[in-house]
Amino acid sequence: MSELPPYDVPFAGEESDGPATWGQQAFWDGLLRYDCTGWNRNVATVVRLPDGSSLNDTLNLLGRITDRHEGLRTEVYQGADGLRQRVHAQGTLSVGEISGAHPADTAREAARLRALPLGTDGVPPFAASVAVEDGRPRALVLAFSHLVVDASSVRVILDGLARPSWEPAAQPREQALREAGELRRTGLRAAGTWVREAGDTVFPFAAAHTSPAEGRVVQQVLTSVPAAERLLQISAALGADASAVLLTVAAVGLAVPLGLSRLPLQVVTSNRHRTGTRNYVGVLAQFGPLTVGLDPDASFTDVLARTGRRAMSAYNSALWSPAGLQEALAAAGRSLDDVLGATFTFNDIRAATFPPVLDHPAEPDPGRDHCVHDLPRWPYQGGRCAIAVVGGKDVLQFALRADTRYVAPRLAAALLPGIDAVLRRVHEKGGSVRIGELGEAA
Repeated sequence: MSELPPYDVPFAGEESDGPATWGQQAFWDGLLRYDCTGWNRNVATVVRLPDGSSLNDTLNLLGRITDRHEGLRTEVYQGADGLRQRVHAQGTLSVGEISGAHPADTAREAARLRALPLGTDGVPPFAASVAVEDGRPRALVLAFSHLVVDASSVRVILDGLARPSWEPAAQPREQALREAGELRRTGLRAAGTWVREAGDTVFPFAAAHTSPAEGRVVQQVLTSVPAAERLLQISAALGADASAVLLTVAAVGLAVPLGLSRLPLQVVTSNRHRTGTRNYVGVLAQFGPLTVGLDPDASFTDVLARTGRRAMSAYNSALWSPAGLQEALAAAGRSLDDVLGATFTFNDIRAATFPPVLDHPAEPDPGRDHCVHDLPRWPYQGGRCAIAVVGGKDVLQFALRADTRYVAPRLAAALLPGIDAVLRRVHEKGGSVRIGELGEAA
């Protein structure tokens, strides 16, 4: 537990006030739209400092990244004309100190910072503590409001900590101007794709149901070491991208319990490929629509190829204005409530950015191929039923968040084991295995 913040780190930069970006608007909409039980509004991570780091250099580095990235000085608020962002010109970042840099020490501090109200009501969207051991700074614990960063933004910040750069960085206010101008057509095209995908689609979680489980949220994680090796071997054998393999495996595992041959998904992407903003720190992650066809007689390889091609359309349709999407759907006789979050949200975050503080089990139970545990916090994108994939070459984890007002508890309990079983069967049988046979495994 941190003590009273002992260090006030000054920051300074340009001041501005203007419309929120589409990504900020989308996340704000999610906070209002979905049950936030167990949902972290902040992402927290731990950065180990190299030997020889001094306290002054560490604090100065925090000040420099806050100067450099306006997102870390931004307050998001509801104005008379809609959601807005206010960039503060100057102030101080209160940096706490914790005694001890053991992973348990930093994980406790990360959990505390993750729960702080950041980014609204005049509170900065960025919090930090320094872990001191034997009189030397050993680690930084950082927390960022999801209203100003997404996973790719956190990676930019961590890269900047390791390799400080003074190359000009795009800022959220610049992004908002681009979205009002040159990116407006991109948003309109994205809304058009959503309308086409939603036209005759049956969304499984569009309507709430009354049940004894109403109001509960199920959050679980399935952890498997063998699954990581299976994914590598399948990808190599089929010459396929691992993300496409995971997307197809998850689609089969999700569709079978619902009895669907066409599964609508909402795929999360960072949109950096659309905006070319390598050094941008701001919210770019949004949903793209993707409907996966699952003919029982088709082979896994065939569905994988189609899904991979269609995924590009989903990625290119994930940069949109919530107001523009609402208008387009209304014109087609649907609403945001009918569509957003009403199906599975799929998010592939297999990177080593956050694992030290996610509270995921590090490995399966002894003697088990996999294990399923409750997940106390949900640090990923929202939705009524969301699947996120984390881990890497040594361990693979499927995380689930399901709002049981829309998702039957029995269905929620079957999803993670079903996905893992499909991955296992593809590994055993190869890419020629029929989708119908995979459905039997799920």
